[in-house]
Amino acid sequence: MPWTYRHATREWQAFLADVRAEMGLVSDNMAFTAVEGVLRAFRDRLTVQEALDFAQVLPSVLRAIFVAQWQVAPPLPPGTRAD
Repeated sequence: MPWTYRHATREWQAFLADVRAEMGLVSDNMAFTAVEGVLRAFRDRLTVQEALDFAQVLPSVLRAIFVAQWQVAPPLPPGTRAD
């Protein structure tokens, strides 16, 4: 069994704690929302193959978030800093 499946909760909680600390957030909910937003914005700018290749290197919970509620569509153009 892959390590990332056996220790998914521990790995996810450690990642979320790092996000909270680095971003100065006060809750796991805020950290989750930030991570989800970044992953969705990134995913929307990739081809399907690029997104699947990227998902393969993510830990299990992040991979699940990355592909959740995915409506496959042509990639969006890169955004600006303001976007």
